[in-house]
Amino acid sequence: MKKIWLSTLLKFYAYVMVVILTIMGLVVAGISWKNQQAEADRIAQRVLTEVVTDLEASYQRVTQEGRSLVENPAKLEGVYRYFTLSPSEYETWRLNAQFPSYIQLSLHKNIDSLYLSNKNIEGIDVTLSDYKTVFVSTRQSKGGKQVSADHYKAPVTAIPVPLTDPTTGAGVGIAYMTLDQEILTAAIDNARGDLPIAVRIFTPFGKEMYHEGDKGQSKDVKWQTRSTIYGYKVDVAVSESYLVKMGLANLTTFLSIAFLIFLILYLLLGQIFKNYRRQVLDLVDTMNLISQGDSERRIDTSTKDQELLVIGNMINTMLDNMDKNIRDIYQLQLSQKDANMRALQAQINPHFMYNTLEFIRMYAVMQEQDELGDIIYEFSSLLRNNISDERVTTVENELEFCRKYSYLCMVRYPKSIAYGFKIDPGLEKMKIPKFTIQPLVENYFAHGVDHKRRDNVISVKVLQGEGQVIILVSDNGRGMEEEQLEKIQEILANRNPRSEIEEKSGRQSIGIVNVHERMLLYFGDRYHIQVFSQPHHGVTYTITIQDE
Repeated sequence: MKKIWLSTLLKFYAYVMVVILTIMGLVVAGISWKNQQAEADRIAQRVLTEVVTDLEASYQRVTQEGRSLVENPAKLEGVYRYFTLSPSEYETWRLNAQFPSYIQLSLHKNIDSLYLSNKNIEGIDVTLSDYKTVFVSTRQSKGGKQVSADHYKAPVTAIPVPLTDPTTGAGVGIAYMTLDQEILTAAIDNARGDLPIAVRIFTPFGKEMYHEGDKGQSKDVKWQTRSTIYGYKVDVAVSESYLVKMGLANLTTFLSIAFLIFLILYLLLGQIFKNYRRQVLDLVDTMNLISQGDSERRIDTSTKDQELLVIGNMINTMLDNMDKNIRDIYQLQLSQKDANMRALQAQINPHFMYNTLEFIRMYAVMQEQDELGDIIYEFSSLLRNNISDERVTTVENELEFCRKYSYLCMVRYPKSIAYGFKIDPGLEKMKIPKFTIQPLVENYFAHGVDHKRRDNVISVKVLQGEGQVIILVSDNGRGMEEEQLEKIQEILANRNPRSEIEEKSGRQSIGIVNVHERMLLYFGDRYHIQVFSQPHHGVTYTITIQDE
């Protein structure tokens, strides 16, 4: 490996990255400035919408509340009496008026009620047509007072609410409802966040009733305007100078970051490249030693970083797998030789065996030993099925095999053992691995039969459940001790390959292990098995196979 080439390549890469970062900083700064403009426009639109919505809602509410002052003839009469009578006469009239008691006639109390119900009202003024006085009140002075109509000037921030006669619909006056400007300020602050923004609101008559922000900003802003359904105009804008200032600040920040990255790369990449080069050389040297025959050597991953760490781990894993495969192949070769030897030992012609059994059966029949002939026939069928090299069978054939096996076992104890088999309709042709139920039946006859009893029984049922097939193998035999049951349950809970299961199983459990392994390989996660037992109360195997 050329030392200069690696160093030159890595340094060139570092300078290219610095240039790219600088260009990216400029591009990102430009994009950021455009995004800021777009965001400012979105915020301005949001503020505009918030202000218009709140203004329309406030207008609608105070209009409804103002009209409630004369919503029925009784209240309208109370307003007229307030303006025409002296205070004492007004109180006397209010006490003697023949109106329902639930109607509040007092103008003062009705106005006080409006202040209580709407915290955003700062003032309520009431004027009647052709009357010389005006009722003026504020939140601080709810009782109010009457002032001369000639000297009265409605507040700019007040919303005029026409008052009409509820009977004739004719106009009788105007209620000026002054809003607290804080409601608009709060709506603006809620929508704009930290962005400085200018807001103006004009009445339907063109008078400015609200202004938020520095009035000097009006010279360099582009106003966004929207009118309410009631004729109020709302202007919102963001200062262009503020946006330019923020854009320059972002540009300065990005350029500073790019320059800082350049310095960091210039100072640190030399050391990083040196460390990288050392790791590559160590990797190459180790591979050379392995290629020369040192198969036990492995790459030291403790000194590797990033992609070299990944490469080192992968090479070590590959070498470990190669060693494992070599050992596995060697073991397979030994197993194959052992299997060949056993096959040579078992090379007896099956036809010779069947013909011999058939000769014995026919001889028994000729000697009128029919029961012996039946036994030999069942044994011959059992042997033929046992030697068959088929790996998969049907539920019907497997249970028939179990029946023959049970029959041969029962012959020894005809009066103390019984058996039964059941298959739900439609499950007869279901495919299962061969010899997966018979070993469980064999376990019963080998270890479970209580020869002191005369009611020994084993049953095998294949049932159709909801979304699954259930195979129940149960007996009333000697059962299992708790320690043995826990051991078998641990084996059946293990879903590892056979080699790992056999390490935990004893000789007596090898049949169950064989069933568990082949059902697991055939059905996968669809298969589950459980075993339940108590001493002297038999054993129950429950096999469930989920539908596909």
